[in-house]
Amino acid sequence: MPPEPLSTQEFASRCCFLVLAWIGVTAALFGIGQFIVHSHTITNVDRHITAWAVAHRTPALDSAMRAITWIGSWVATAVVGGIVLGLVLTKRLAPRALALFAVAWAGEYAAVNLIKYAVGRPRPPKDLWLVAAHGASFPSGHAANATLVCAVVVVVVFLCSPCRRARSSAVTLAVVACAAVACSRVELGVHWTTDVVAGCLVALAWLAAVAGLVATAVPLTVPRPPADRQERTGSPPGSPPGSTIGMR
Repeated sequence: MPPEPLSTQEFASRCCFLVLAWIGVTAALFGIGQFIVHSHTITNVDRHITAWAVAHRTPALDSAMRAITWIGSWVATAVVGGIVLGLVLTKRLAPRALALFAVAWAGEYAAVNLIKYAVGRPRPPKDLWLVAAHGASFPSGHAANATLVCAVVVVVVFLCSPCRRARSSAVTLAVVACAAVACSRVELGVHWTTDVVAGCLVALAWLAAVAGLVATAVPLTVPRPPADRQERTGSPPGSPPGSTIGMR
């Protein structure tokens, strides 16, 4: 059963709490970033993992990683946003679903880029890069964006399909895709391992806040009009209650 619509005052209160949640998530990520960049143990582990990944590169793996990493790009965000828009226009989802997608993406994008600037962690050496990269290293924007994109796809499948197999497949593919993008950023030499882990975690934390404070309290699907009595019972117009076509 869909949740009852919130009053204007309650919705405003939840939005205020959502802003506070964003501040809390961003502050926590900043603290984690400061701890990582000042920890010799963690940075050494990052260097060893990157060295191992670089040593095991192959042309086929490099090509696969270049393709996979696009799941965390703005292109994937645009595609998923277009899918949500299409479902809204066809009345499979309510317009507020598109608004929530925009809020989730804007919050994730703002948090990641603010922390990149505040922490300012250098990326791996440029001679290891197999793709272009911009900005600081921590956290990984591709990993965060891939987590957001995959989570939105899973939510859309759950809202639009009652099939358990489709839902379980969506969850499995989402987890695999997020892990693959995270690995691709390390293998391509543009991020440290802790960067991609932090990117996934900040996206998950922010999405949990959006879901807990807003998404679970407002209906995201368009209510279907109730079927008329003829469709429910199969009775022709004017027939007595309880009668059905073909019964004698």
